[in-house]
Parts: sequence; C-alpha cells; structure tokens
Amino acid sequence: MLKKLIIAASLALVSQAYADITIGQSVPTTGIAAETGKAMAMGASIYFNQVNGRGGVNGELINHLVRDDGGNPQTTVKNARDFIEKENATALISFYGTDNIAALLKSKVLDTNGIALVGAHTGADSLRNNGSPYLFHTRASYTVEVDRLVKLLNENLGVTKFGVVAQQGGYGEAGIAALKAALAKKQLKLAGEAWYDNQTGDSTKAAKELAKINPEAVILVATTKPAATFVQEYKNSGGTSQLYALSAVQFEEVAKQIGKKTAHGLGISQVLPYPYNTRARLVQEFQNDVYAELGSGSSGKHEALAAIAKYPSYAMLEGYVAARLIVEGIKRAGKAPTRAAVYNALGTLSRYDLGGFVIDYSPSKRNGSNFSELTMMSPTGALTR
Repeated sequence: MLKKLIIAASLALVSQAYADITIGQSVPTTGIAAETGKAMAMGASIYFNQVNGRGGVNGELINHLVRDDGGNPQTTVKNARDFIEKENATALISFYGTDNIAALLKSKVLDTNGIALVGAHTGADSLRNNGSPYLFHTRASYTVEVDRLVKLLNENLGVTKFGVVAQQGGYGEAGIAALKAALAKKQLKLAGEAWYDNQTGDSTKAAKELAKINPEAVILVATTKPAATFVQEYKNSGGTSQLYALSAVQFEEVAKQIGKKTAHGLGISQVLPYPYNTRARLVQEFQNDVYAELGSGSSGKHEALAAIAKYPSYAMLEGYVAARLIVEGIKRAGKAPTRAAVYNALGTLSRYDLGGFVIDYSPSKRNGSNFSELTMMSPTGALTR
C-alpha cells in the first residue's frame, strides 16, 4: 500500500512534512485531466519524500504543497500567487496545461517574484519563444513531436493525407500550428480537421466528422479521455486511419477507458523515457524510489511495478524528473537557498544527465530537452517502441 505522503499527493493534499523549503505545485486533480495531474504530483512527492528521508537538502526538508486547479487557468494563477505570498515558496514545480501556463506567464507572477517553475506539461512553442526566463522546460516542444511523426508517416510509410483532431484552446492551436508547419515542409496540407470542446472533452462529433473523410493518418492533439473517446468513436464510425496522439495522452488510461482491444494500434509520441525500461539508470532509480514508498516484503518490487502501472506512468516520471532537477538546483544554491539562488543554480545544469535522459539548461537557455520517441499500444495494453 502506498504510504500516506503519496496518497496525499494523489488526492492533492498537503505533504505532512513540516519543512524548511516549500515547493508549490498546481495541477488538475478534478476534471478531465485529473488522472494526469494526480500522477504528476505523485511522481514529485515520491522523490521529495526520499530526499526528506535522507535528511533533506543541506539539512533542510522539503515541503511539497499540491493544489487543485481543475484545469482552470485563473485558478492556476491564484494557486501560484498563494504559494508565493502565503507559503513563501522557494520554487514551483510541474504545472499543467498550455492555457494555464499562458495565463501564468501573462500575469508576470514568476518574473515579478523572481521564482523558478521547473516543468510545464505543455509543448507549445509560443510559451518557449516568448516565455519567461523563470520557466524551465523539461519536455520537448510540440514541433519536435510533430516533426518526428510526420517524418515517420510520410518518409517511411508514404502517408500524404493527414487529418487532425484538436482540443479547443491554446493546446490545440499550438499542436495544429506545429502540424501545418511540418506538413508544409513536405509540400502537404491537411486533408481535414475537427475540434472538440476543452471543457466537456466530448470528441464524439469530431470522430464522426473525420471518419467520413478517413484520411490515411489522423493526429490527435488531445488529452487522454477525449483521445480515448475519439479512438473508440472513430473506429465505430468506420474510420480506418492510422491514429497517432501527442504525448499528453496517457496510455494506461486509454486502455482502462476503452479496453485494450480498441486501444490496440494507437500510436503515441513520448517525450520521456519509457518508465519500464530498466536499462536506463533514471528509470531504475524511479522504480526503486517507488518501491521505497511501498511496504517491505518479498512482493515489494512487484507492488512497485504494479503501482507504476496503476497510474499514468509517464506523468509520474515527469513529476519525478522535475523534482530531481529542483533538488539539484537547491543543492547547488547552498545552505538557506533563496529563490534567486535556486533560479541561478538551475541555469548551471548544462548537459545534466539524469541517467539516460539529459537536461541542458544555461543562463540563457530554458528548453531543457528535445527527446522524443514513438510508441504504439499493443493488444495487451502495453507499449511497443
């Protein structure tokens, strides 16, 4: 059984540690993206709890505060202000959503208070090219993801007719812009596009619209639940296209929602290493830390892997990676680290190898990773790579 701290994170409660260094996190733990938000918080808490168990950083414990924003951008901004003004946070970690991050940057909360945010669950280029120096990205951009998808489908498989389903709002707009740019490089245009409401997440109509066109491939610029609904309804409507989703889609949740058989064949772009690839040191340590958060006993390792599989594993790893980066920044900032010291220290993480996953920051560079790979859901609900 997971320890209380991890359960607390999954329910968006405050860590029980009374600590010296406060790290704030705003994610959706309610709404259509709740499972992803919970998993991101859980991954961060797993690592912070391990650090606290070893005595903290330079003798100071970490207090990881998680607040639900329900996917609402203004709530995200409010949560950030509360972390800073009421909780005296030293840094922020792994916020969720393109529109949420856009609202945060527009508010100037990070810049005004000189506080770093490490990790943002978005790949929108607009939040990178015109973003804030206080936002440290851990994910590759949508341009990187989409370019790889288009190259594979066009150059390797000969696909020339692309369709897209997208979520209304900043995420969908950024994804479609990246797709159109990638297609233009190949002298191609979209064969069809459809949108779904970002509040209801109902992609049924979009699936039926695109099934009528039935292009060779459809790119899903969607979150998990709408993506799963789209896959099911698209196939039910007679669509036979190859379906490929961006990395916001969590494969475990897709299998749970529509079943392994229906999910089989869905391609998903990933921007983090495979959470079960034990050849990567980062993943080994991730699994070991999850194991440490479980009870002792001969079945502990099995329980750890089962726990990873129970939640969106890539989202867990995303939160875990961001937590490791923040801890390294705190270490380099020295005793009694200030916001400014942590911010400056993060900028020194040049070619920082976490163990099979490299983050490359500099005093002027905040796009930490260009890592991406393609996966596909198998008949068992697992991924092939």
